[in-house]
Amino acid sequence: MKLLCVDSEPVYREIISLCAEKEGVTVKSVASYEEAILAFESYAPDIVTLDVIVKGGSGYDLVQKLKFLSGSRFVPMIFLASHTADSVMDKCFKAGADDFIPKPFNEVLFNIRLKTHMRHVELMKEMYRKNKALTFYQTMIEREHEMAHQVLDHIQTRSEKNSEQVAITRLSAASFNGDLALVKTRSDGARLVFVGDFTGHGLPASIGALPVMQTFFDAVDDLICVNELAIRINRILFSILPDYMFCAGYLMLMKQGGEITYWGGGMPNAFIRRSNGSVDYLQSNHMPLGILSVNEFEADLQSNKLNAGDTLIIVSDGVLELKNCLDEMLGGDQAKALISRIYAESSLIAAQQNIERELAEYQGESEQLDDITLVALRSTCLQ
Repeated sequence: MKLLCVDSEPVYREIISLCAEKEGVTVKSVASYEEAILAFESYAPDIVTLDVIVKGGSGYDLVQKLKFLSGSRFVPMIFLASHTADSVMDKCFKAGADDFIPKPFNEVLFNIRLKTHMRHVELMKEMYRKNKALTFYQTMIEREHEMAHQVLDHIQTRSEKNSEQVAITRLSAASFNGDLALVKTRSDGARLVFVGDFTGHGLPASIGALPVMQTFFDAVDDLICVNELAIRINRILFSILPDYMFCAGYLMLMKQGGEITYWGGGMPNAFIRRSNGSVDYLQSNHMPLGILSVNEFEADLQSNKLNAGDTLIIVSDGVLELKNCLDEMLGGDQAKALISRIYAESSLIAAQQNIERELAEYQGESEQLDDITLVALRSTCLQ
């Protein structure tokens, strides 16, 4: 710890030096304004003591100058002054002083105040060190997030874009989306679909997305059947995810004639908005992916069919659990009513935009607590 003593009286420079050195502080003493500026820049003290009256200048101006030179460093400025009027003390503190001790001063009092400021300096130094470390780690995390975003977004681009046959909405509750929505038409004309919802949201929920996406697109290329794909994804997630994480999901193969073969585990019922306005459901009867071992996993499939003009809508639980400003969940009944009304629109893209707007209006200013995924597919693309 270093102290700079600025005092025109040699006796006080000696007293301050003796007191400070007893506390293990290294002291540099100067007698004038200009010496103080030069010493502050070269010596870089942790604490400064000075008088109101300084040779070659004003103690008030000196404090302001030294505070400016200290920049982001915390350097306590302690006035030791013979003038003890309230107006003098007021000017000292307004100029930037951190303490005021009248002359002549008691050695015990000076040592107590000095040790107090020494503790403050150490605390500030520790805070600066921790802030610097936090800034470094934050920068590293931002870089890692940027890289993860780039990788995830690159793989996601292999999925089909929004069109009048396929519309995908993914709204993140955090910087990373823990939901997956993958749609790809195979070489035989059938469309493979995977909608997955990992436990939680944010980066941890996105970790399992990479191997799942790669497995999905490999299955598209190799014409893998749905139950085999479900087995493969479950095997991967069971081996890599911690016990508290899993992935609810739908895996579907939609043929050109409208037939649907699907596996569902842990997801809300999917909606089929028929062309006549009625709403049917696809049920998700299995356990989520990543929970059961290979021997326990059930890969049996269910089937349904879309007729001309029908729309299949798959939603994650973030849609059904969306809350408004009154803390009320949207729920299945309101979601069904919205879907029946909005997907009567002849344009699938317009319908998707309308439901996004209505969900945003329902949410209002309330916080989005979970990722939202909504995938709509029109049967006209399958004929």
